[in-house]
Amino acid sequence: MVIRRLKIKNFGKIRDKDIELSPGLNVLYGENESGKTTTHTFIRSMLYGVRRLRGKAAQNDTYTKYEPWENPAEYGGILWFAAQGKKYRLTRNFYKEKKFGELLCEDDGSLVDAEAGVLDVILGNVSEAVYDNTVSVAQLKSVTGRDLVRELQNYMASYQGTRDSSIDMGRAMQMLKMSRKGYLTEVSRRKKELEKEKEKISSNIEYIQKEIRELDEKRDKVTQQQDGMNQGTRDRSTEDLLELRIRRVKKRRELVDVVLSVVLVAGIAGTGCLAAFSGLVILSILTGVLTAGVTVAALFFRVRLSRELNKRERQRNRWLSRHDELTWSRNSLDQDYEEKYTALSNLKSELQECEDNTEVMTPEETEIQALNMAMDTIEALSGNITDQVGDRLKHRTSQILSEITGGKYKEVLMDEELHILVNTGERTVPVERLSRGTLEQIYFALRMAAGELFCRDEVFPVILDDVFGMYDEDRLASVLHWLHKENRQVIISTCNKREMEILDKEGIPYQKILLTV
Repeated sequence: MVIRRLKIKNFGKIRDKDIELSPGLNVLYGENESGKTTTHTFIRSMLYGVRRLRGKAAQNDTYTKYEPWENPAEYGGILWFAAQGKKYRLTRNFYKEKKFGELLCEDDGSLVDAEAGVLDVILGNVSEAVYDNTVSVAQLKSVTGRDLVRELQNYMASYQGTRDSSIDMGRAMQMLKMSRKGYLTEVSRRKKELEKEKEKISSNIEYIQKEIRELDEKRDKVTQQQDGMNQGTRDRSTEDLLELRIRRVKKRRELVDVVLSVVLVAGIAGTGCLAAFSGLVILSILTGVLTAGVTVAALFFRVRLSRELNKRERQRNRWLSRHDELTWSRNSLDQDYEEKYTALSNLKSELQECEDNTEVMTPEETEIQALNMAMDTIEALSGNITDQVGDRLKHRTSQILSEITGGKYKEVLMDEELHILVNTGERTVPVERLSRGTLEQIYFALRMAAGELFCRDEVFPVILDDVFGMYDEDRLASVLHWLHKENRQVIISTCNKREMEILDKEGIPYQKILLTV
């Protein structure tokens, strides 16, 4: 496989970047934070996609780390490569709302879904785990010498065969089981804590649900009381009827006032006129008495109407006061209900997050899985076929190490304690006594050998991300000569000019690619 070209549309800090790659050595040169590691991650993401985690794990996964802040809908790019004698164009968009993957064969025009499994076949069914542990080598600046020794031991234990009589496979398996037991204990503890948290949240959910049911009952009672107060007619509400009754009483009282005024004016006028004639005195007196009687009756009726009006107004005021009280009570209950419902929704979200976290692998579970894989690998390697793989790995690692060290170290061995030994031709030396630079050479040789074994159907490019920091000039020159000799594509990322200076000095052809911030 040869990567011909990269077009990074929007990935991490890189936008609209075109990179042409040659089939041989390529040097990606740039200062720190210029996007070298981002470019390597882009290549891996294009080949294998980006798996988006859930819950809290999503805060630090690859998707979130490299999701662009600006224009995230263009999260992705294009990769042109050649494999199995054909040229391909791979296009991907990783954005969650527009996820897309397309693989085009430029030779015959066939177009397939990048997730349909065809890409895996073209890549020789090399898994992402194999890719990460063989041909793609990340920087080890933060790894101490002791950590690197442990890494080498784990690496060798994962692939070493049993044909070497000096290795106790049972002991190796026991060591892995002991290590796994510690992780299992931690996983069990975490699961218990998570279950307690889920029980606590569930209890709070039940309590709030009970409060919500009680609020529903109170709201129903208030609604019934409001409905009882609003028993008007089809055309009028209760308030309108009360107002109508008040207006009617007022009109009746106004009518009585008019009648009373007319009677008084007419009675006084009539009495005065009759009194002017001496012969009509009696009639005048009767008229006065009648006027007085009608006036008293009218005044009595007006008093009754005034009392009725006061009664109607008090009735309306009581109704309005009660209506306002029920309305306030309903609004208060609605507000409490909204707050409880929001709290319930938040608790359900927390519970769902807990449920999601039970599905997301913790670092301890990942370690357990890795240990299980190592144990499975050791068991598998105990067979004859796997014995040969282990021997081939050890033989090829020794061969590469000998080449890049100028024959100083000829063979890599392991004893029954899983300690790595290096044969100088005259004696064996434990790796703990070797320099950091030599340890990194062994690590490099081991990964290159594993890559050749596991990527046999399709030779992958070697991708190196600032891995030569602890190499002196002689070691670096030896490794660069070996990479050139292997006649395969190599992508080297670096933040200093040493690699290019040595390549120029040794006359090794390469392509320089400048990355800028």
